[in-house]
Amino acid sequence: MNGIDFSLILVFMLVSLALILLFKLNPFALEQNLLKKRRLVLAGTKLNITERIAIHFATLFRQTRCTRKKFIIMVLVSAAGGFVTGILLFGSTGLAAVMASCVLPAPYFYLVVKSSTAAREEIEGLENSMSIITNAYAGNDDIIKAMELYVEEKNRYIPVHLRIPSPFDEFVSEIRLLNPNVEHGLYRLSAKIKNRYFSEWTKTLILCHQDRRLKFALFPIIKAMNDAKSMQVESDGMMVRVWRDYLMTAGLMFSIIPLMRFSNAEWFFLLTQTGIGKLLIILMLLTALGTAFYVLRATKPSNR
Repeated sequence: MNGIDFSLILVFMLVSLALILLFKLNPFALEQNLLKKRRLVLAGTKLNITERIAIHFATLFRQTRCTRKKFIIMVLVSAAGGFVTGILLFGSTGLAAVMASCVLPAPYFYLVVKSSTAAREEIEGLENSMSIITNAYAGNDDIIKAMELYVEEKNRYIPVHLRIPSPFDEFVSEIRLLNPNVEHGLYRLSAKIKNRYFSEWTKTLILCHQDRRLKFALFPIIKAMNDAKSMQVESDGMMVRVWRDYLMTAGLMFSIIPLMRFSNAEWFFLLTQTGIGKLLIILMLLTALGTAFYVLRATKPSNR
């Protein structure tokens, strides 16, 4: 039982480390102005960690058309499948529990890969949206008004029941109905669309909200985004190839265990029933989980 508890602690530590790396959370980072950072969080301008994670999953669900209930069911099915597979592979309840814990993030990986197509289609129209809003803002010096003009123009010829709310629609609604803090709304808008150029564009809009003379710095960002669009298709193709190679490698690594059951029963017993053997299998599972998070980060397009 102690071995199982130790295994679960290792899994928890690795998953926590992976989440820290995934969401770029550095608890050891020292800020030059801690009071200013704390003031921004308390004022509702900067996004806190919980809000960033919530927006990340909401964006993922929107891009993949997956509901929270369906995602939870996928996680439960993944855990059950991992447990049953662990029983069949290892014949050990403890190792099966560790394997079930390691495959819990599998639905998240699936949704991230699936969202790449929707994200590419979203980004293809993103440049045009940014250009329209920038031109409108350059003319009226009002960020909210520029966003409203774009949303009205976008929805003008679409029936109400067929409209799909975009992050720009949500920005206007949040500013008008929930929180009038423009900077906080722009931070939320930036978090909903994972694109390096869009993030830079929203940060420049925040600066423009403080000093309108900086509005002409928005146009070079849009031009740079247009120049980098051709790299998007290549990045998506690379992501599919890398995940295919990773899954094949992981499958070959674990296929040795059932083959050993039939080819050398004594080695199979030592691997699945002794402490050293179980530790080796746990290290294999943790390595597969850690490398999955590494592949997830490595396959993110450079412009996101």
